[in-house]
Amino acid sequence: MGRILMRAGSARCAMVASALLAVGAAHGAAWELDLDLRAVSSDASTSVLDNGYGPTRFSEDQSGLQLGRVHLALDTELGEVWRLHLDASAWGNGNYENPIGLTEAYLQFRPYPRAALRLRVKAGAFYAPISLENQAAGWSSPYTLSYSALNSWIAEELRTVGLETQLDWLGSRCGLPFDIDVVGSVFGWNEGAGTALAARGFILEDRQTPVFDSVGGLRNEAGARIEPFRQIDGRFGYYGGMELRYLDRLVVRALRYDNRADPSARDSFSRVMAWHTSFNSAGARAQLGAGWTAIAQWAAGRTSIAPRGGALEWPFSARYGLVSKQLGHHALSVRYDSFEVDSRNNEPDGAQSGHSWTAAYEFSAGRHWTLTLEWLRVTSSSYSWGEYLGRPGPVTDTQAQLSVRYSLGSTSY
Repeated sequence: MGRILMRAGSARCAMVASALLAVGAAHGAAWELDLDLRAVSSDASTSVLDNGYGPTRFSEDQSGLQLGRVHLALDTELGEVWRLHLDASAWGNGNYENPIGLTEAYLQFRPYPRAALRLRVKAGAFYAPISLENQAAGWSSPYTLSYSALNSWIAEELRTVGLETQLDWLGSRCGLPFDIDVVGSVFGWNEGAGTALAARGFILEDRQTPVFDSVGGLRNEAGARIEPFRQIDGRFGYYGGMELRYLDRLVVRALRYDNRADPSARDSFSRVMAWHTSFNSAGARAQLGAGWTAIAQWAAGRTSIAPRGGALEWPFSARYGLVSKQLGHHALSVRYDSFEVDSRNNEPDGAQSGHSWTAAYEFSAGRHWTLTLEWLRVTSSSYSWGEYLGRPGPVTDTQAQLSVRYSLGSTSY
């Protein structure tokens, strides 16, 4: 049965990839296809996304050869000012409902700049402009295999399904050394965001929840899958932020996010509740010359529900600092994370605190091949460890990965 399901999943992956490539070819689109294979060594317990409580993607019983990711991206120009973007991915492990899914799909309007002003409008499903780390194709990190705790949570539970408008003031066109961007969005279908965070806290991994799929094998107290991309109460959320870019060397970004969900609302059919999640984020990325890059980012907020009139609240925060050095075809990166989830309830369900170190070495062997070696060590304490596994104290998990990635695509991508 397992082989039959695997073959069926592989067939569906091939059919989706073929369909997207056919669409791209028909419209003269730029495209990229990546295959990432991993050799894994881990002493961690089973990940929360595989129905466990471990804070890393791979557990001890998953050591060996694994599929990191299959990623297909398409960009096609529709006339002079319109652009369609699609991102689809499949991961080798994780209890997702579909073997391959879209992580982003949006239409962008890009009119020609007027004087020093430039307008960009997006409609569809896409990531909010929060991360300073995940800037590579497919919303991946160019520095490490595993994302920071903050960006791992964004990959799991946050996606904008709505409209975003960005207005750029291009000071560089006026002889000044900086540009300023202002962005705002109205969105829906993200009222499940916060469920996974309150259920087990932060983890560090690189899987992204496809649009309208569930977060791995996680289930809520009612036994229903955790589906973050849902609309329950009919209210729309928003985010707004600003970005300053100085000489293409320094980026400073701040953003306020609020899904404005009614924490007492329930879906009439499944009885799943809406989660009110809001937070502030701020950070900076600096290109320091001689191949050096430094990033620091922080976010803090809260998620809450109000079942039967009682308020339950989980304040959270996460921060990381990253330093990377490029040496020709080689790159070395080191990142430190710290994170915590508080539980202001009668019982501290979901409470967590921890920190981690990540070190990665990358070798780019030409246009098609990339090798990455990563070491990740996470030390964390959580209510779940003590309640369900009888290990309340700080637990240290270590994971090592060797990734071999092969990329191909159109010359214009």
